[in-house]
Amino acid sequence: MYKETTTLDSDGKIIKDTSGIIRISDDAYIPKDGANTDYQDYLEWAESNKITAATLPSDWDQVREKRDRLIKNSDWTMTTGATVDQAQWSAYREKLRDIPQTYKGKATSEIVWPTAPSTKGPNS
Repeated sequence: MYKETTTLDSDGKIIKDTSGIIRISDDAYIPKDGANTDYQDYLEWAESNKITAATLPSDWDQVREKRDRLIKNSDWTMTTGATVDQAQWSAYREKLRDIPQTYKGKATSEIVWPTAPSTKGPNS
């Protein structure tokens, strides 16, 4: 199975990276190059696994993916010896975890994403 590569823009919005794809089985990056045999395998797979509206991720699936990525990318702030204000980072991470409950019953476009605290140490 494969997935499109995505990145986050400066506002944290998910954007597609059209230069390649990721093979999920081994997390390998495959550039979109017709001479690449892995890319040829992907094209064959894609032809027999057409995506329909029913298989596309929902808006909330995308929100959870972004939230999970932001939490994962901030895991380092909770490690012993991290020179950041861990209380602020802990509160930020809790706000991220609470997004599905905080915005339950609302459109995903109404989500106000919390701002990450400074990565400078508390004595900076």
